[in-house]
Formats: sequence, C-alpha cells, structure tokens
Amino acid sequence: MSFRIGAVVRRAARGPDFVAARDEAGVTLVELTVATATLLILFAMTIPIVDTLFSTIARVNNTYTNVNQLLPVSTNLQRFLRSAVEPGPTTSGVPVPAFVTGSISPTSLTFYTNIGDPNGPARIVASCTSTSPSTGLCDSGGTFTVTEATARSGTCPPTGTGVCAYNAAHTLITVNGVSDYADNATLFVYTLLINTASPTVTTSTTSVVGSTCSGSTAPSCYYTNDATAFASCTGTGSTTGNVLANCQPAEIYAITIDLQVNGVSTGRTAGGQSEDNSTVYLLSPVSSNYQGMVG
Repeated sequence: MSFRIGAVVRRAARGPDFVAARDEAGVTLVELTVATATLLILFAMTIPIVDTLFSTIARVNNTYTNVNQLLPVSTNLQRFLRSAVEPGPTTSGVPVPAFVTGSISPTSLTFYTNIGDPNGPARIVASCTSTSPSTGLCDSGGTFTVTEATARSGTCPPTGTGVCAYNAAHTLITVNGVSDYADNATLFVYTLLINTASPTVTTSTTSVVGSTCSGSTAPSCYYTNDATAFASCTGTGSTTGNVLANCQPAEIYAITIDLQVNGVSTGRTAGGQSEDNSTVYLLSPVSSNYQGMVG
C-alpha cells in the first residue's frame, strides 16, 4: 500500500515539471518536415515573381533610355535643320549651298546653320556608323552622332575672304544602338523644292530624291540617287527655267529623319524599340539663302 501511495506521490510531485519539459522539448521530425516543405514551396513561388519584377524593371528602363536618346534629335537637330543657311554668297552664278555638296547621303549629312554666332554659321555633321555606305543603311547597333564646328572669327563673308574656316568639331548628340538596319529603314530622305521661272510667273514643285525606290533594295536605291543628285553644284547661267537645276544641294527643302533605336534588343530584359520618324522643313523656301549677318 505504501508503495502505491509513494508512486502516486512521485508522479504527482513531478507532474507539472514533466509537462513543462515536454512543452520546451521543440518540434517533432514530422512537424519540422512540414515546416520545411512549406518554406520551400513559398520560396519556389517567390523566385519567379521576383525575377519577373526585375526583368520588367530592366525592360522599362531600357525603353526609357531609348526614348531619352531620341529627345535631342527631335529638338536640337531639327532646329539646326530649320535654320540651315548658305555660308557665302553666290559666285559667278554658282551658289554655296547650305547643304554641303558631295556629303549628302542616306546615312550622312553635312550642312551650315545659324546658331546666333556673329562669326558665322556653324557646320553640323549628322551621321550614323555605316561600314558599307552604298547599302544606304546604318550599321546594326551602330552609333548616330551630331557634331558642331563653330566658325573662326574673321573668316566668313562678308568680313573674311573665301570660304569660312572652322574650329575643331565637338560632339553634341550621341545615340547608341541604332536599329534602322533591322527594319531596312533609310536614315535621311530628301525633298527638293524646284522653282521654275518664266517671264510672267514662277511655279514651285516638290520632288523626293529617289521617290521610286521601294522594297528591300530601297536604301541602296536612295544612295545611288543621292550620289547622283548631290555630287556637284554648277551654275546654269540662266535667269529663267529652273536656275538651280545643276545645283540640287541648294534645292533641299525638307528632310525626313527615320531614326530607330534599341540599345538592348535581345534577351529577357530587351527594351522596346523607339523611333523618331519626322519630316523637317526649312523655315521658308528662301530662308537658306545667303544673309550677310549669319551666312
């Protein structure tokens, strides 16, 4: 009898401590397994969500980068084109065009423009990297640049003699990741304003250089037409008819720019292609004519 009572007393005496020990003993193997499996499932679900988030952020940033690169083209370059001027007066019936003879192609353009400099007009070169110019296309992933060279003091007419001299050029605009090649798109297309005079009236018509070019060979077709149209500038010696018939660089009235950019074009983080496709007109049909104040 005493043994049983002792056993009960011992069990009763250790009861609360024993229960507390069991509560602090941790989790069972089954519980640990369930918790680990749950965490692995949640982790597996989180990885693709986070990856998608970062990929989306990268794509959006790359697209914004493409758009931001085009802003100076649609503002500064267009302003330069509208303000194009001849750097010198006509000599012996031969004009000095605002758009430099022999430097006009589907991928490159050199011209003079009024930037408000009393020394004379600035010389602007806008071009894309093209290892094969006759294709009429920019290199895939190449670079588009716009440079400016200011006139040297005292060299431009009417104070100077001869042709303006220029300081070293510096880069104004750089656009990376040019993607015109992928779409077979020509960077520059030129529209001429043709004035035909008669004893009683002068009529004006427009003509796009290479207007018949189309299809897959269009860029190289534009190059062939540009090389022919803008190769030289001579006088006609006539005051009637199309007096600039032999100087088509002086007839440029509008320029269509189709610049496509996609700096990151492959991979999961590739940005969306951005494009500036616009036609820039000179301020007026005579705004590029020589002016003593600015060229």
